Amino acid sequence: MAVIKSAYELAMERTKDIEADKESLEASKYTTEGKKIVSRFLAEPDVKMKDELARFSGRQLEWAKEGVSQALLANLVLPADELAIQKARRVGEGLSALVSRPRDVNSLFGQLEEFFKEYVEEKERLRQAVEDQYRPRLQQKEQELSKQLGQPVKIDPNSDPEFVAALRKNLANFDLRYTEVMTRVKEQIAGLVVR
Repeated sequence: MAVIKSAYELAMERTKDIEADKESLEASKYTTEGKKIVSRFLAEPDVKMKDELARFSGRQLEWAKEGVSQALLANLVLPADELAIQKARRVGEGLSALVSRPRDVNSLFGQLEEFFKEYVEEKERLRQAVEDQYRPRLQQKEQELSKQLGQPVKIDPNSDPEFVAALRKNLANFDLRYTEVMTRVKEQIAGLVVR
């Protein structure tokens, strides 16, 4: 009769010849530390990125910067509103601390801020256009419901599934165009980051 082994025993047998790569573990530790720095940096306005990175040197600094870069770029997204644009400014400040020529990043973020403002305005215009286009259909639904219920009915477009689906479809196409530009900008910024 065969001996039944636990999952732990099987895993130990399969990995007995694998040794942990100390450098990979250390790199992972400091990359994670860099990501934690970004969390504090974005949450607390008095945190200075250069001061946080000054705690590291050599390879540890490289790995921490890599974590910072990854986390900052992950936080660079299309804004929903003015508050999100302010967060993007803070991301730009953090990225400036990672490059040898901060003016390049600052210039790029100046352009990016205008791009974000345009995005927010265009998104609102698109929303209004979809709402205007859908208004006759919504008024027809309101009339039908008013006739059925015997009293005036007002429908909020955001609660109408047909309107929400149309808006979602239009916004998805709209966001796709802007996301492509964001991807190229992130690649350009990543190229500026000092390794």
